[in-house]
Amino acid sequence: MSYVRILLLLLFTYLGFLTGQLLGINGLLGSPINLVYLTAVGLLLGLLLAPRLEYLLRLLVRRAEQAWNRLPPEVPLAVTIAATLALLMAVLLTTLLSSVPGFAWYHSLFIAVVLVVAMSAVAVRNLHFFQHEQAARKTVRLGGKALDSSVLIDGRIAEMAELGWLEGPLWVPRFILRELQMLADQEDPVRRGKGRRGLETLERLRTHVETEVLDEDVTEQELTDDKLLDLCRARGMVLVTNDAAMVQMARIYDVKALSVQALSMALRTQYRPGDRVEIEIIKSGREAGQGVGYLEDGTMVVVDDAVQYRGRKVKVIITQTIQTQVGRLVFARLQDEEPQEPDAP
Repeated sequence: MSYVRILLLLLFTYLGFLTGQLLGINGLLGSPINLVYLTAVGLLLGLLLAPRLEYLLRLLVRRAEQAWNRLPPEVPLAVTIAATLALLMAVLLTTLLSSVPGFAWYHSLFIAVVLVVAMSAVAVRNLHFFQHEQAARKTVRLGGKALDSSVLIDGRIAEMAELGWLEGPLWVPRFILRELQMLADQEDPVRRGKGRRGLETLERLRTHVETEVLDEDVTEQELTDDKLLDLCRARGMVLVTNDAAMVQMARIYDVKALSVQALSMALRTQYRPGDRVEIEIIKSGREAGQGVGYLEDGTMVVVDDAVQYRGRKVKVIITQTIQTQVGRLVFARLQDEEPQEPDAP
């Protein structure tokens, strides 16, 4: 049994006892044993009503707590400061008006209530004076595009900017810049090369598009991806990334995302069955006799019965194209040599 229910039982029991005493004072109680009966009636009412009253009280407290948590932190601060100043003014006015004939305590109470309500209303309507400077900046929607580390390491976004296909402003959060700096300081040459390429891409971008480093965070998240998504959602930015998982997370966060990788795949030449191309066979395929080559845009081509031509260029005919999660896959067969016309006698 909770403390709230015990207090309610004690309250109802005392009310029953108090009712018996009042009836006894007025001569309506009759026998003294009735006092015990009325006390027992109060206890029984408490057992009946206490659970329901406890539920209602807990519900009211929960809703009041939720409403309090939804309030911006500057609202309680503004009301507290305004109420404190209003009460000080009420004390001064009461001191000045106490010598006026007919001035009573309820006049002082009325003045205090009016001042508290009026000054609190004025404070709430001017909350921007009570906001922290950093919190006030967080509410500003900057717009533009926020760059992920993957798109900077990729480097193609700099070429898009040089050709005029990318508009600013571009924002690089400070934690993304730190991530590139950490990569550039790694001992592993591959990781170090990625970090330096990302920093070089950022330098190229600054010469063609308005690009700035954003110093602040809008969340206490530890993961860089979560920080970036929260920042884009809070500031109304478009996320630019080459990470397919980040694009999916952006849809969940209701953030618009652009992928340079997806754009390059969409701009690749569309090959249809029957098209003829010339490729170099680089390696063998999974199946026996298959050879593998690549088109100029990086699309992998699997050619039947071409493994013997490894290291040589051959002419092939496209037979099938398949779109996969990682890109487009093309199947082809060797082009038959056209029969030569016999020499004239």
